[in-house]
Amino acid sequence: MLHCYFCALLACWLWRMLPMRIAFTSDVHTDHDAANRLVWQEMVSILQDLAPDVFICCGDVAAEEKQFGMTIMALEQVACPKLFVPGNHDVWVQKAAWVERGITSQQKYYQLLPALCRAAGVHPLWLEPYVVGDVAFCGSLGWYDYSLRNIDLDTYITVHDYRRKTFQDRVWNDGRFVHWLAAETSGGRRKRLSDEAITAHMVQALAQQLQDVEPHVQHIVGVTHMLPFRSMMHYRHEARADYFGAFMGSVLLGEVWQSCPKVTLVLAGHTHRQLTVQVGRMTALTSPVGYARQWEGSTPYAVAHDRLRVIDLTGEERSL
Repeated sequence: MLHCYFCALLACWLWRMLPMRIAFTSDVHTDHDAANRLVWQEMVSILQDLAPDVFICCGDVAAEEKQFGMTIMALEQVACPKLFVPGNHDVWVQKAAWVERGITSQQKYYQLLPALCRAAGVHPLWLEPYVVGDVAFCGSLGWYDYSLRNIDLDTYITVHDYRRKTFQDRVWNDGRFVHWLAAETSGGRRKRLSDEAITAHMVQALAQQLQDVEPHVQHIVGVTHMLPFRSMMHYRHEARADYFGAFMGSVLLGEVWQSCPKVTLVLAGHTHRQLTVQVGRMTALTSPVGYARQWEGSTPYAVAHDRLRVIDLTGEERSL
């Protein structure tokens, strides 16, 4: 009995001394191409062998709910805690019949996606923080309010261009498939919420998560799908190319993370560029799978090993 007691103490001591190992990725888009599904299959296999302390997916799994469910369900094979925040594609409502029945992106965000995650043993981080020892994970889809746009192009691209989600031949598909609606009124038909209103809602929920966990932990890892910092942006300084930059995230998300000194690591998705950015005390990272056409000839096996990123809580990266 005494031996078991000291073994338990040793295990606890080692857990506190060793840095937490976090594996993460985003934008797996398994409804985009069969090659994306092969990447995900290989990532699940890697995770089984790797046995990280936590695995996090930062959104954009699949817009179609059946494909989303099958993708997430594969994580049942992974033993560690699995955390997820949705991406904008995950809350798309593409079926005309669903739109006619009044099914909204809110219903996917607050009801359907959490149910599919929980059925697979995946924690819906956007609804509730997750705590492991003295480390908390807080998360949100986030949203965009055009604050990450290339402001040098304000002469050429207006706020109206961003709000209608089209510019020249460029179309941002959230304008077609995101049905985030305002509360019902006596007038009948519900209007879509503005991007600024959605962003404010997400920021408020994220700030509340931080407030709830901050007194009880020593470290906080921030997780969003949308980008929180301007330094994570890449501008080409051409109106057509930079138009989509306005939809990458919001500086308000970054301000939330900066407001809490216990946040030192921030993980995000949405961009299909792998990034490491230092913002004061915080290290901000992305590691997306993206679309097969963006892989520059890489195989699904190579993409899986490159884009399943493994880091210590200290921000130190580990190779697979």
